[in-house]
Amino acid sequence: MRGRLDRRGRGAPRRDGDRRAETTVVTPAVPFQVRREGWSRLLVHPQAERVLPLLRLWCLGRLPPARPLFGGRGGVAVYDIDDGPAVVLRPYRRGGWLARFNRDLYFGLRPRPFREVRVTETLRQRGVPTIEVLGGAVRWVGPGIYRGAVLSTYVVGAVNLWHYLCSASAEERGRVCARAARATRRLHDAGAVHPDLNLQNYLVCKRRGDVEVLIIDCDRVALRRVTARDRRAAFARLRRSIRRLDPQSAVVTLECVEALRRVAEPEEE
Repeated sequence: MRGRLDRRGRGAPRRDGDRRAETTVVTPAVPFQVRREGWSRLLVHPQAERVLPLLRLWCLGRLPPARPLFGGRGGVAVYDIDDGPAVVLRPYRRGGWLARFNRDLYFGLRPRPFREVRVTETLRQRGVPTIEVLGGAVRWVGPGIYRGAVLSTYVVGAVNLWHYLCSASAEERGRVCARAARATRRLHDAGAVHPDLNLQNYLVCKRRGDVEVLIIDCDRVALRRVTARDRRAAFARLRRSIRRLDPQSAVVTLECVEALRRVAEPEEE
């Protein structure tokens, strides 16, 4: 099914040679449950109702004490809840120059946090290494104006790829970058394009004695056919991220760049 096109043409099919890329509708196999509570909307995995009290407290601005996680746009924290492992609550925050005037207000009738929850779960079901999302919340402050947050399972000891590279040995940096490239290729092979790929949108964690790389921040991921141009653009975005974070090439080695270059290679037959 083709996605609707807005006035700016976002979501429109693109040409790559004679091939077209079509945006598809997000349809995770597990339907999340929507709860309407006054001016709040809660989206929760059917097996994660234990997180409802925390989402309600976020909507009310009465969050309990938590352990902050540094990085990103701020506000992310780990919360211990009853009857299960700890969770991470990430409020939606603006970035760039817009954050100087608008810190956390978003506009539209289709909240981005809910789309991120559904897209992330869809990717996970397709075999893409990503986090386990549990739900999201939206607090309407006016017609078409809202604040939002996403809740996910806490991955103990995980850091973003950039922070990991800063403390790893040169040999280990190349190895983990190869894992990041492999995760990105799995994303593309699953029919998804991440328009915000950078070194801080990968999460690195150690599980069962091995290093695993997860792709995060999937609110703008498009589910559609991935073209060769999309793969090249993904690598170009990673190169720009490297130049911005490591302008002196003190951390990211040539081996890292060559490992990440696999993102741009054509799909394997």
